[in-house]
Amino acid sequence: MNEDDMRLGDTLRREADAVPVGPAPVDEVLRRGRAARRRRTAAGAGAFTVLAVVLALVPLTGRSPHPPPPPPATAPPVTAMPSSIRTVQPYEPVAIGHGIGMALLPDGRQNYVVGPGDLTAAIDDARSYPGDNIRDDSISSGKDIDTEHVLYRGAFRTDRVPSRVEVRLDSGERIAASVLRLHSDPGWGTYYAFGDPARGTEGWTVTAYGADGGVLVEQHFGNAAAP
Repeated sequence: MNEDDMRLGDTLRREADAVPVGPAPVDEVLRRGRAARRRRTAAGAGAFTVLAVVLALVPLTGRSPHPPPPPPATAPPVTAMPSSIRTVQPYEPVAIGHGIGMALLPDGRQNYVVGPGDLTAAIDDARSYPGDNIRDDSISSGKDIDTEHVLYRGAFRTDRVPSRVEVRLDSGERIAASVLRLHSDPGWGTYYAFGDPARGTEGWTVTAYGADGGVLVEQHFGNAAAP
């Protein structure tokens, strides 16, 4: 072996010694990572925003100190606000919405008119009607349908004024109705509620509740089977 061969051998051994063996160079990797992070930070706030988004999407091991809130409970569908009870004057047309009015008459036992526009002529005609089409502890109902809404309306006669009246469709949708009554005759009154015309062919149930939440009177209407 000549001198050139010896120098070549020494060079190869030094190169071989430079190849890492055994455990991974953890300290060196961490040092390089910290240096790279400092360089990325210097790149500007835009790079930090992207990094924050990425970190938010990567799952972390261990338990989060802020667990996600539970999903909201599913509530049954309810249309409109809780029903209101209004005391009105005899023969007084009351606007109930969608250009429709309702008036209660003291003539007869439960006499009222409902319809669009001026109700003066209808009120005069109704004075000659007995208005005695429902018995004690009962409720009547009808509905009028157009392209924009369904109007559910009727009268009730109970031993006490209901605290609320509800219309429940056969599909399960509940609609809170509004109540009108006369101060001079608290034993009866009327109710009204507006619904979706797409559900106008469904049967419906009208329920009047007392102040204690109990049912005063309930009746199903329409051709569909009662719920």
